[in-house]
Amino acid sequence: MPTLLTVLACLLLNAPHPGGAPGLGFDSSRRSAQLPPAAVAPAKGRFLVASRGLLDPNFSETVVLLLDYGAGGAMGVVINRPTEVRLATALPDVKELRDRSDRIFLGGPVAVNAMLALIRSSRPPAGAQLVFGDVYASGSLKVLRQAVAKSGKRPRLRAYAGYAGWGPGQLDRELARGDWHVTTADAVTIFESEPARAWPQLIERLSGQWAGSSQPGRVTMGARSRR
Repeated sequence: MPTLLTVLACLLLNAPHPGGAPGLGFDSSRRSAQLPPAAVAPAKGRFLVASRGLLDPNFSETVVLLLDYGAGGAMGVVINRPTEVRLATALPDVKELRDRSDRIFLGGPVAVNAMLALIRSSRPPAGAQLVFGDVYASGSLKVLRQAVAKSGKRPRLRAYAGYAGWGPGQLDRELARGDWHVTTADAVTIFESEPARAWPQLIERLSGQWAGSSQPGRVTMGARSRR
């Protein structure tokens, strides 16, 4: 398994990784829905866009950036749920943050006392892992300080408390059930777009693609239990 699943669980606040696949205890029953076959396969650096029928309150109307995906499971961060908590408040000892208004985003229901950062940089930040393009992930305070110092007025940093995690094969089952749609990730949506518009814009764009599909697939959704 790539290192993100084991490294990013102990992040800026050094929260321990919980053992095994986390259990959210959410159950719902769904009727069948018309969905097209997946045009984009899940992979690190792609967006998971929640379907309109996904009722889990942890993920309803969310956009998740996948940070890791493989046979051992998957993990990512929800990019469109900002909180009212300023990053400077959460990390008062980081003087580089004192004059900034960056808010912490709720990255997912797992390890909410932990934090990781997404950084947009034209050069690879030391200690960060490439996600896609010029977007990197890190749980290092040193990397965070450097990113803040270099970001200037343009939003090149996002901080997330918690993450979303899937056990082996779990995300594949959710995709087959039609819970998520996969699309190419882009830095503008993460760092510059209004978070409240991320899901509506992506789901509208994907709906337009489905309308042009000549052979939409049918996915039957039954009772489900998440993590």
